[in-house]
Amino acid sequence: MLRVSTLLLGVQINIYDFLEMPKLLEPLRKGEADLVIGSRFGGKILNGAMSWLHKHIGNPLLTWFLNFFFKAGVSDAHSGFRAFTREALERMELRANRMEFASEMIMKAVWAGLRIKEVLITYYPRQTKSKLHSFRDGWRHLKFMLLYAPSYLFVLPGILPFVLGMSLVLLINFGLSNFGFIHLGIHSMIASSLLAIAGYQLIFLGLAGKVYRAKMGMQSDKMVEFITKRLSLEKGATIGLLIFSLGFAYTAYLVWKWINSGFKSLPMLNQDVLAFTLLVIGLQTVFYSFFLSMLSEKV
Repeated sequence: MLRVSTLLLGVQINIYDFLEMPKLLEPLRKGEADLVIGSRFGGKILNGAMSWLHKHIGNPLLTWFLNFFFKAGVSDAHSGFRAFTREALERMELRANRMEFASEMIMKAVWAGLRIKEVLITYYPRQTKSKLHSFRDGWRHLKFMLLYAPSYLFVLPGILPFVLGMSLVLLINFGLSNFGFIHLGIHSMIASSLLAIAGYQLIFLGLAGKVYRAKMGMQSDKMVEFITKRLSLEKGATIGLLIFSLGFAYTAYLVWKWINSGFKSLPMLNQDVLAFTLLVIGLQTVFYSFFLSMLSEKV
């Protein structure tokens, strides 16, 4: 026997037509879906039912983010008119207790491999005052999605500054600092070093978020599988020690040249920046390898 649950999120009197409920139940009874959502945007929104801000900016934008981050493929991520099987409810393991519950349900349905289907519904003007706070509640939804999307919150924003910063550090150190009318000096190199280090930290924070998310049974991906199965603590720490050793050897060479000159010829500042950048990145790699290994350990 099919066990079906229906859900009305934040329901107000008359905003959804209960006579349309069979539309939601039919795909479940036919075995075509595990979660059915009543789409207001695919259906009909009556005049006065939704403000211009929510209709044209808020809901479409949040739905776009959810589809972009989690590949949900829905047209109305925050409709409160939903139905799902009891088995689907158990597999989603929902935890949120506020408005982001609507986003969490779709995210976890995608992660659990559930079939999501939308049916067209009519959305009516509410008869009572709305408790929705547009910007505060919109930010709560977006923040919730970002916390479960470490690739977009950390990894991708970290790759560009790391690659750009490290490339500029190396180019400037080896004298390749003229780009047309632009001449990059020591201050540009210091800024590039900070950019590279900050980007490197963001990348590892994203990796930590991915490992933690997989450990909590939410979602895994190829990157997490590579870290847990191929990139052991020993390998990561070894890579970090090699980078640190390279920076240490370069620093020792600069100090030896300084001592050999009778403490008269100081190393060039760009050489110092490169050496210390390698030292910092090497140490980060070693300690982040321990941190990722701690996160990936089974309890």
